Amino acid sequence: MKQGNILKDENAVSISLGFILMFSITVIVFSIVVLSFYSLTQDMKKDAMLESYSMLGSRLSIKMTIFDTILNTANSYGGTVNSLEYEFTAPAVIAAEVYTINITNATNEVIVESDLARTVSPFNISSEFNGRKLYSGAENYKFTYDAAGNTINIGEI
Repeated sequence: MKQGNILKDENAVSISLGFILMFSITVIVFSIVVLSFYSLTQDMKKDAMLESYSMLGSRLSIKMTIFDTILNTANSYGGTVNSLEYEFTAPAVIAAEVYTINITNATNEVIVESDLARTVSPFNISSEFNGRKLYSGAENYKFTYDAAGNTINIGEI
């Protein structure tokens, strides 16, 4: 073969261009698939967090109501409550995220929130309550009744 024919032969160029085009299309499609799965998992994580936060806030509201009902029942029948404690647990993390529980006495709400999600659960009690913000490191908490101040407090065990 002559040297001039090698420079004019375009067979290798079409194979190289085909490989480059197929490789770049494959990389682009793979990137789109990976990004779509990542966004899908983030949405699923947020939905799981919202549901878990809602359940945690509702459970805490119910426990506060039960605690208050016990106090009111004893008082309505002429009894006195000197001391009352009610222990409960909360998970350390939800969906691998730390969270806070803000129990407000101004609006009577249990607010469970993190950077990704936030839920609000109302409660209704007749006793005085000292609002508190709890952080998700500790798992064990308790309600206590202070007979001297006629208030309900919440704290870590």
